[in-house]
Amino acid sequence: VLAYCVGGLVLDVPAKSLPALVDWTLTEARLGQPRLHRNGRDGDPLLVLTAAALERYGLPTALSDEERRAGRLPDGHKAVRQLTRADWKLTRRGLGPWARIYRPAEGAKRHCVQLCIPAWNALDAREWDDRNAPRLPSMHPADLARYLGAYAQRVMTPRGTAAVTGLELMTALHPPTRAEKDPVTGAFTRVLTLTSVPHAILI
Repeated sequence: VLAYCVGGLVLDVPAKSLPALVDWTLTEARLGQPRLHRNGRDGDPLLVLTAAALERYGLPTALSDEERRAGRLPDGHKAVRQLTRADWKLTRRGLGPWARIYRPAEGAKRHCVQLCIPAWNALDAREWDDRNAPRLPSMHPADLARYLGAYAQRVMTPRGTAAVTGLELMTALHPPTRAEKDPVTGAFTRVLTLTSVPHAILI
């Protein structure tokens, strides 16, 4: 398995299971970005899984009608059970076209990877492509990495549908604040919570 990264870097991926892939992303490859400020949060890496990668990690190349309506794989699916046994958690939207796999943060350090699965219609042509002449389904992984990388540089790393990404962008432009004590004066001031822009990679 190869990982095509933004910027043209290509990495060999030794992971043979989905939990191992998440571990490799965070520990060996060290993808993602550290927080911009101690009150912010780390930029989680985004993995875009091609059909070949889905087969490699025991995931279906297409969702059934029932799974598509639910927007996720059932909790009893082998891949979901593997993640649970490895102490990884999924958000309430589960393992679907846009999934977030995480472990509870240890102190200030996040342990989280986001998945984007185009074969499950994560990159809906009505939002991400030309609906009359879709290019993404036939695009080479390296080209798709450049495509999403350009979007990440000009806007932000996709976090879901165009609507979800838009909401995340609004939060990034007007980040929440928190109180911080000035060590000199002892007075509390408002401090922005800044978020890093994560790297997007494609497998």
